[in-house]
Amino acid sequence: MKTIRKIAKFLGEATDPELKMKLMTFFKENPEPSDEGEGGVHAFAEKEGIDPHEFEESIYAILGSFFGAGFAYENDFTEEDADPEQLKMGIKVEMEHTSDPLIAKRISLDHLQEIPDYYTRLAKMEAEAES
Repeated sequence: MKTIRKIAKFLGEATDPELKMKLMTFFKENPEPSDEGEGGVHAFAEKEGIDPHEFEESIYAILGSFFGAGFAYENDFTEEDADPEQLKMGIKVEMEHTSDPLIAKRISLDHLQEIPDYYTRLAKMEAEAES
């Protein structure tokens, strides 16, 4: 099986939930993993039967796909196009899903490109759910 298909299997089409969880756990426990060493990307790949260099290429492809796609990117919607207060709210909300403010901003911009007051609406919906 080609490496990219193995990675797709891990990340979205996993028929083996245990393997998918291993990958997610690996990155949770190693948010900035090294290439080499006992807890590195190469060791993990070898343990799972994947060529380490092909695994790295797949990781880069996934990252490139993430940063090079999305509603904001596809529509040239930038930070300057977003309401500053909505973007501030969005980054705070999206930090629930990441420890990286840049990624939180990226996700926020995708939402705001679609719905300019997304985070006001989200806050209202969450408040209504609590009552």
